[in-house]
Amino acid sequence: MKIITALDFSDITQKVLQHTATLSTALNAEVYLIHVAEPHPDQIAYDYDPASISAIDPAEIRDSIAQRFHQEHQNLQQYAEQLRKQDITCTALMVQGETVELLIKECDRLGADFIMAGSHGKGMISQLLLGSTSEELLKKSNIPVYLVPADKPSK
Repeated sequence: MKIITALDFSDITQKVLQHTATLSTALNAEVYLIHVAEPHPDQIAYDYDPASISAIDPAEIRDSIAQRFHQEHQNLQQYAEQLRKQDITCTALMVQGETVELLIKECDRLGADFIMAGSHGKGMISQLLLGSTSEELLKKSNIPVYLVPADKPSK
């Protein structure tokens, strides 16, 4: 059995990893931790004000992105090692592009049995305006999707 666990390095990451460890141990499953790095380098300039684009050094942008990707890769490897210390067979993969499409593609390529991901519990307005990665994953996946809910804030 193979589990794909999607990580975005948000506040819910440790909770997703705990669920992954519990389920993979119970099912004796192999785990693939996948982080989809964004944005795509071709689209990086869209985050900047067009009036100031001439003042931006492309080398600085590339260096900044490279440093972020390097840090994300290190984090991903640390999470994989955390699972390996629990005797879980784990592979860490970092891919770049559109999140849902790449997760589904990797599931097909690896022959995954299901996907585990965190659900951030965005509000109704946020979901209407921006959509939800987890919702899109549920709609497009051909395999079961296990969503780990975010902790509700204390009142």
